[in-house]
Amino acid sequence: MTERQIPSESWKSFLDSFTRQHHSWLVNIDDSEAEPLEEVRTSGRDIEIRAGSVMRHISNARSVTVIASDTDETAIDHLEIANGDERVTIRFRAAINPELVDGVMP
Repeated sequence: MTERQIPSESWKSFLDSFTRQHHSWLVNIDDSEAEPLEEVRTSGRDIEIRAGSVMRHISNARSVTVIASDTDETAIDHLEIANGDERVTIRFRAAINPELVDGVMP
């Protein structure tokens, strides 16, 4: 799998785009049951993730890492957000390029 670090100055635009592209996709946040992704947003170095009944808040985040699928580098397998004490993983049920599903979901 290919890893790509998102520079902190790009977190807001990246996470806004990530939310738009993957809104309502089923995700597992850490070990939670699969829930539809609602939002990943940032305020400075604080990042909040909402998916169904799951909400996570990462204070003072230090890194946002995109891990691409082995079979398609344009498809995100999972996203890791970490601070010094914890790492939160947003994992998709299936890694697929968002362009391939445009128009499938309302």
